[in-house]
Amino acid sequence: MKKVLLSQEIHKDAITFLREKGFELFTAPSPEDEVVRKYVADTDAIIVRTATKLSRDTIFAAKQLKVIARTGAGVDNVDIAAATEKNIPVCNTPEANIDSVAEHAVAFILALSKYLFKMDAAVRSNNFAIRNSYLPMDLEGKILGLLGFGKIGRKVAGICSSSFGMKIKFFDLYLGNDIKENFPFERVDTIYELFTGSDFVSIHIPFTKEDYHIIGIECLKKMKAGAFLVNTSRGGIIDEAALVKSLNSGTIAGAALDVFEDEPPKPDNPLFKAENIILTPHSAALTKESSRRMAIHAAQGVADVLEGKTPKWVFNRDKINI
Repeated sequence: MKKVLLSQEIHKDAITFLREKGFELFTAPSPEDEVVRKYVADTDAIIVRTATKLSRDTIFAAKQLKVIARTGAGVDNVDIAAATEKNIPVCNTPEANIDSVAEHAVAFILALSKYLFKMDAAVRSNNFAIRNSYLPMDLEGKILGLLGFGKIGRKVAGICSSSFGMKIKFFDLYLGNDIKENFPFERVDTIYELFTGSDFVSIHIPFTKEDYHIIGIECLKKMKAGAFLVNTSRGGIIDEAALVKSLNSGTIAGAALDVFEDEPPKPDNPLFKAENIILTPHSAALTKESSRRMAIHAAQGVADVLEGKTPKWVFNRDKINI
Protein backbone atom coordinates (compact mmCIF):
# COMPACT_ATOMS: atom_id res chain seq x y z
CA MET A 1 0.00 0.00 0.00
CA LYS A 2 1.40 3.41 -1.03
CA LYS A 3 1.92 5.83 1.86
CA VAL A 4 1.02 9.53 1.68
CA LEU A 5 2.35 11.85 4.38
CA LEU A 6 0.49 15.07 5.13
CA SER A 7 2.51 17.81 6.80
CA GLN A 8 -0.78 19.30 8.00
CA GLU A 9 -4.44 18.35 7.81
CA ILE A 10 -6.08 19.03 4.44
CA HIS A 11 -9.72 19.17 3.40
CA LYS A 12 -11.66 16.06 4.29
CA ASP A 13 -12.81 15.55 0.70
CA ALA A 14 -9.19 15.22 -0.44
CA ILE A 15 -8.50 12.74 2.36
CA THR A 16 -11.54 10.70 1.30
CA PHE A 17 -10.36 10.81 -2.30
CA LEU A 18 -6.91 9.47 -1.42
CA ARG A 19 -8.26 6.74 0.84
CA GLU A 20 -10.69 5.60 -1.84
CA LYS A 21 -7.67 5.28 -4.11
CA GLY A 22 -6.27 2.79 -1.61
CA PHE A 23 -3.46 4.93 -0.21
CA GLU A 24 -2.41 4.90 3.43
CA LEU A 25 -2.45 8.39 4.97
CA PHE A 26 -0.51 9.73 7.91
CA THR A 27 -0.44 13.31 9.27
CA ALA A 28 2.72 14.64 10.91
CA PRO A 29 2.14 15.79 14.51
CA SER A 30 3.38 19.27 13.55
CA PRO A 31 4.39 20.86 10.23
CA GLU A 32 8.00 21.80 10.99
CA ASP A 33 10.49 20.34 8.53
CA GLU A 34 12.52 18.55 11.19
CA VAL A 35 9.34 16.87 12.48
CA VAL A 36 8.16 15.86 9.03
CA ARG A 37 11.60 14.35 8.39
CA LYS A 38 11.07 11.77 11.12
CA TYR A 39 8.22 10.19 9.14
CA VAL A 40 9.47 10.20 5.55
CA ALA A 41 11.67 7.10 5.38
CA ASP A 42 8.98 4.89 3.82
CA THR A 43 6.80 7.65 2.36
CA ASP A 44 5.79 7.53 -1.30
CA ALA A 45 4.25 11.00 -1.42
CA ILE A 46 4.24 14.17 0.66
CA ILE A 47 1.57 16.86 0.61
CA VAL A 48 2.67 20.15 2.18
CA ARG A 49 1.00 23.41 3.05
CA THR A 50 2.59 26.80 3.72
CA ALA A 51 3.82 26.08 7.26
CA THR A 52 6.25 23.39 6.10
CA LYS A 53 9.59 24.40 4.61
CA LEU A 54 10.48 21.12 2.93
CA SER A 55 14.27 20.99 2.94
CA ARG A 56 16.86 19.10 0.97
CA ASP A 57 17.65 16.96 4.02
CA THR A 58 14.04 15.88 4.34
CA ILE A 59 13.63 15.19 0.63
CA PHE A 60 16.78 13.04 0.57
CA ALA A 61 15.72 11.24 3.76
CA ALA A 62 12.61 10.03 1.94
CA LYS A 63 14.14 7.01 0.18
CA GLN A 64 10.91 5.95 -1.56
CA LEU A 65 9.57 9.42 -2.36
CA LYS A 66 7.94 9.65 -5.78
CA VAL A 67 6.01 12.91 -5.65
CA ILE A 68 5.68 16.13 -3.62
CA ALA A 69 2.44 18.09 -3.80
CA ARG A 70 1.90 21.64 -2.61
CA THR A 71 -1.58 22.96 -1.76
CA GLY A 72 -1.08 26.30 -3.47
CA ALA A 73 0.54 27.92 -6.47
CA GLY A 74 3.76 29.02 -4.79
CA VAL A 75 6.44 26.40 -4.16
CA ASP A 76 9.07 28.57 -2.47
CA ASN A 77 8.71 26.40 0.66
CA VAL A 78 9.95 23.32 -1.21
CA ASP A 79 13.59 22.77 -2.15
CA ILE A 80 12.93 22.46 -5.88
CA ALA A 81 16.58 21.82 -6.72
CA ALA A 82 16.70 18.84 -4.36
CA ALA A 83 13.46 17.40 -5.72
CA THR A 84 14.65 17.86 -9.28
CA GLU A 85 17.98 16.21 -8.48
CA LYS A 86 16.05 13.15 -7.31
CA ASN A 87 13.75 13.37 -10.37
CA ILE A 88 10.75 13.94 -8.10
CA PRO A 89 7.86 15.93 -9.60
CA VAL A 90 6.63 18.84 -7.48
CA CYS A 91 2.92 19.26 -8.14
CA ASN A 92 1.26 22.54 -7.26
CA THR A 93 -2.27 23.90 -7.64
CA PRO A 94 -1.99 27.08 -9.72
CA GLU A 95 -5.66 27.31 -10.68
CA ALA A 96 -7.24 26.51 -7.31
CA ASN A 97 -7.00 29.93 -5.67
CA ILE A 98 -7.08 32.44 -8.53
CA ASP A 99 -10.50 33.88 -7.67
CA SER A 100 -9.91 33.75 -3.91
CA VAL A 101 -6.61 35.66 -3.94
CA ALA A 102 -7.86 38.14 -6.54
CA GLU A 103 -10.94 38.88 -4.44
CA HIS A 104 -8.75 39.39 -1.36
CA ALA A 105 -6.56 41.86 -3.24
CA VAL A 106 -9.62 43.75 -4.44
CA ALA A 107 -11.02 43.75 -0.89
CA PHE A 108 -7.73 45.32 0.26
CA ILE A 109 -7.99 47.98 -2.45
CA LEU A 110 -11.54 48.82 -1.41
CA ALA A 111 -10.69 48.87 2.29
CA LEU A 112 -7.70 51.15 1.72
CA SER A 113 -9.51 53.55 -0.58
CA LYS A 114 -12.35 53.94 1.91
CA TYR A 115 -9.97 54.06 4.92
CA LEU A 116 -12.04 51.38 6.60
CA PHE A 117 -9.34 50.62 9.19
CA LYS A 118 -9.23 54.27 10.28
CA MET A 119 -13.00 54.73 10.15
CA ASP A 120 -13.65 51.63 12.21
CA ALA A 121 -11.15 52.67 14.89
CA ALA A 122 -12.55 56.22 14.98
CA VAL A 123 -16.15 55.10 15.49
CA ARG A 124 -15.08 52.73 18.25
CA SER A 125 -13.30 55.62 20.00
CA ASN A 126 -16.32 57.93 19.72
CA ASN A 127 -14.80 60.03 16.94
CA PHE A 128 -17.81 60.12 14.64
CA ALA A 129 -16.70 63.50 13.31
CA ILE A 130 -13.93 61.81 11.32
CA ARG A 131 -16.48 61.63 8.50
CA ASN A 132 -15.99 65.36 7.93
CA SER A 133 -12.21 65.51 8.18
CA TYR A 134 -10.88 62.28 6.65
CA LEU A 135 -12.38 61.71 3.24
CA PRO A 136 -12.14 58.38 1.36
CA MET A 137 -11.60 58.26 -2.40
CA ASP A 138 -13.51 56.91 -5.37
CA LEU A 139 -11.79 54.26 -7.46
CA GLU A 140 -13.05 55.37 -10.86
CA GLY A 141 -10.22 56.78 -12.92
CA LYS A 142 -7.55 55.79 -10.41
CA ILE A 143 -4.44 53.98 -11.67
CA LEU A 144 -3.78 50.42 -10.51
CA GLY A 145 -0.26 49.15 -11.10
CA LEU A 146 0.13 45.37 -11.17
CA LEU A 147 3.52 43.82 -10.49
CA GLY A 148 3.02 40.49 -12.23
CA PHE A 149 0.38 39.81 -14.84
CA GLY A 150 -0.34 36.12 -14.48
CA LYS A 151 -3.78 34.66 -13.90
CA ILE A 152 -4.37 36.36 -10.55
CA GLY A 153 -3.05 39.70 -11.74
CA ARG A 154 -5.27 39.54 -14.81
CA LYS A 155 -8.28 38.66 -12.67
CA VAL A 156 -7.64 41.70 -10.46
CA ALA A 157 -7.20 43.86 -13.56
CA GLY A 158 -10.50 42.65 -15.00
CA ILE A 159 -12.45 43.30 -11.80
CA CYS A 160 -10.97 46.72 -11.15
CA SER A 161 -11.24 47.85 -14.77
CA SER A 162 -14.75 46.66 -15.55
CA SER A 163 -16.37 47.13 -12.13
CA PHE A 164 -14.68 50.29 -10.87
CA GLY A 165 -13.42 52.00 -14.01
CA MET A 166 -9.81 51.94 -12.86
CA LYS A 167 -6.95 52.40 -15.31
CA ILE A 168 -4.53 49.46 -15.37
CA LYS A 169 -0.83 49.27 -16.04
CA PHE A 170 1.41 46.28 -15.43
CA PHE A 171 5.01 45.14 -15.33
CA ASP A 172 5.95 41.51 -15.96
CA LEU A 173 9.33 40.26 -17.16
CA TYR A 174 8.07 36.82 -18.10
CA LEU A 175 5.32 37.63 -20.60
CA GLY A 176 5.82 37.63 -24.34
CA ASN A 177 6.06 40.89 -26.26
CA ASP A 178 2.71 40.31 -27.97
CA ILE A 179 0.77 40.70 -24.72
CA LYS A 180 -0.30 44.23 -25.69
CA GLU A 181 -2.44 42.80 -28.44
CA ASN A 182 -4.47 40.68 -26.04
CA PHE A 183 -5.13 43.03 -23.12
CA PRO A 184 -6.40 46.63 -23.21
CA PHE A 185 -3.97 47.71 -20.49
CA GLU A 186 -0.70 49.59 -20.48
CA ARG A 187 2.47 47.56 -20.21
CA VAL A 188 5.44 49.43 -18.74
CA ASP A 189 9.09 48.58 -19.25
CA THR A 190 10.50 48.97 -15.74
CA ILE A 191 9.36 48.44 -12.17
CA TYR A 192 10.00 52.13 -11.47
CA GLU A 193 7.55 53.12 -14.22
CA LEU A 194 4.97 50.92 -12.54
CA PHE A 195 5.33 52.64 -9.18
CA THR A 196 5.48 56.14 -10.65
CA GLY A 197 1.99 57.61 -10.89
CA SER A 198 0.07 54.58 -9.62
CA ASP A 199 -2.59 55.18 -6.99
CA PHE A 200 -2.39 51.52 -5.99
CA VAL A 201 0.27 48.89 -6.63
CA SER A 202 -0.73 45.25 -6.15
CA ILE A 203 1.86 42.47 -6.16
CA HIS A 204 1.25 39.21 -8.01
CA ILE A 205 4.63 37.56 -8.61
CA PRO A 206 6.05 34.36 -7.12
CA PHE A 207 8.93 34.68 -4.69
CA THR A 208 12.37 33.92 -6.08
CA LYS A 209 15.86 34.72 -4.86
CA GLU A 210 16.08 37.35 -7.57
CA ASP A 211 12.93 39.07 -6.30
CA TYR A 212 14.04 39.28 -2.67
CA HIS A 213 13.34 42.85 -1.49
CA ILE A 214 12.70 43.91 -5.06
CA ILE A 215 10.36 46.48 -3.56
CA GLY A 216 12.55 48.67 -1.39
CA ILE A 217 12.92 52.30 -0.54
CA GLU A 218 13.71 53.32 -4.15
CA CYS A 219 10.43 51.87 -5.48
CA LEU A 220 8.43 53.30 -2.60
CA LYS A 221 9.89 56.77 -3.18
CA LYS A 222 8.44 56.67 -6.70
CA MET A 223 4.87 56.38 -5.36
CA LYS A 224 2.48 59.23 -4.80
CA ALA A 225 2.11 60.46 -1.24
CA GLY A 226 -1.52 59.31 -1.36
CA ALA A 227 -0.80 55.89 -2.91
CA PHE A 228 -1.28 52.43 -1.43
CA LEU A 229 0.66 49.15 -1.66
CA VAL A 230 -1.02 45.71 -1.60
CA ASN A 231 0.70 42.32 -1.28
CA THR A 232 -1.20 39.03 -1.48
CA SER A 233 1.73 37.22 -3.10
CA ARG A 234 4.70 36.38 -0.88
CA GLY A 235 6.65 37.95 1.93
CA GLY A 236 10.26 38.79 1.15
CA ILE A 237 9.31 40.60 -2.04
CA ILE A 238 8.88 43.77 0.02
CA ASP A 239 11.61 45.12 2.26
CA GLU A 240 9.48 45.44 5.39
CA ALA A 241 11.86 47.89 7.07
CA ALA A 242 11.64 50.18 4.04
CA LEU A 243 7.86 49.85 4.03
CA VAL A 244 7.59 50.78 7.71
CA LYS A 245 9.78 53.83 7.09
CA SER A 246 7.61 54.88 4.14
CA LEU A 247 4.38 54.39 6.09
CA ASN A 248 5.58 56.31 9.12
CA SER A 249 7.02 59.18 7.10
CA GLY A 250 3.96 59.60 4.89
CA THR A 251 5.86 58.67 1.73
CA ILE A 252 2.84 56.49 0.93
CA ALA A 253 -0.66 56.65 2.40
CA GLY A 254 -0.99 53.04 3.46
CA ALA A 255 -0.56 49.36 2.71
CA ALA A 256 -2.28 46.01 3.08
CA LEU A 257 -0.34 42.77 3.54
CA ASP A 258 -1.46 39.18 3.62
CA VAL A 259 2.11 37.84 3.63
CA PHE A 260 5.26 38.49 5.64
CA GLU A 261 8.99 37.79 5.56
CA ASP A 262 8.65 35.66 8.69
CA GLU A 263 5.41 33.73 9.16
CA PRO A 264 3.93 34.08 11.58
CA PRO A 265 5.48 37.51 12.11
CA LYS A 266 7.24 38.08 15.40
CA PRO A 267 5.26 39.98 18.09
CA ASP A 268 7.68 42.92 17.92
CA ASN A 269 7.35 43.36 14.15
CA PRO A 270 7.36 47.15 13.52
CA LEU A 271 4.50 46.73 11.04
CA PHE A 272 2.17 46.18 13.99
CA LYS A 273 2.73 49.73 15.22
CA ALA A 274 1.89 51.39 11.91
CA GLU A 275 -1.60 52.88 11.96
CA ASN A 276 -2.03 53.00 8.18
CA ILE A 277 -1.75 49.32 7.36
CA ILE A 278 -4.13 46.36 7.16
CA LEU A 279 -2.75 42.91 7.99
CA THR A 280 -4.23 39.46 7.41
CA PRO A 281 -2.64 36.08 8.28
CA HIS A 282 -1.71 34.69 4.83
CA SER A 283 -5.38 33.85 4.42
CA ALA A 284 -6.15 35.17 0.94
CA ALA A 285 -6.24 31.68 -0.55
CA LEU A 286 -7.97 30.07 2.42
CA THR A 287 -11.60 30.52 1.52
CA LYS A 288 -13.87 27.55 2.13
CA GLU A 289 -14.04 26.87 -1.58
CA SER A 290 -10.37 27.41 -2.36
CA SER A 291 -9.17 25.28 0.56
CA ARG A 292 -11.12 22.37 -0.87
CA ARG A 293 -9.91 22.99 -4.43
CA MET A 294 -6.25 23.23 -3.39
CA ALA A 295 -6.45 20.01 -1.39
CA ILE A 296 -8.29 18.12 -4.14
CA HIS A 297 -5.90 19.32 -6.85
CA ALA A 298 -2.86 18.39 -4.74
CA ALA A 299 -4.36 14.98 -3.99
CA GLN A 300 -5.05 14.44 -7.67
CA GLY A 301 -1.41 15.20 -8.50
CA VAL A 302 -0.27 12.63 -5.94
CA ALA A 303 -2.71 10.02 -7.22
CA ASP A 304 -1.68 10.59 -10.84
CA VAL A 305 2.01 10.01 -10.11
CA LEU A 306 1.47 6.99 -7.87
CA GLU A 307 -0.83 5.46 -10.49
CA GLY A 308 1.66 6.04 -13.30
CA LYS A 309 -0.20 8.93 -14.91
CA THR A 310 1.06 12.40 -15.87
CA PRO A 311 -0.23 15.14 -13.54
CA LYS A 312 -1.78 18.29 -14.99
CA TRP A 313 0.39 20.64 -12.92
CA VAL A 314 4.08 19.92 -12.31
CA PHE A 315 6.19 22.91 -11.34
CA ASN A 316 9.53 21.36 -12.37
CA ARG A 317 8.16 19.48 -15.40
CA ASP A 318 10.80 20.77 -17.81
CA LYS A 319 13.66 19.63 -15.55
CA ILE A 320 12.70 16.02 -14.82
CA ASN A 321 11.75 12.88 -16.67
CA ILE A 322 8.00 12.41 -16.35
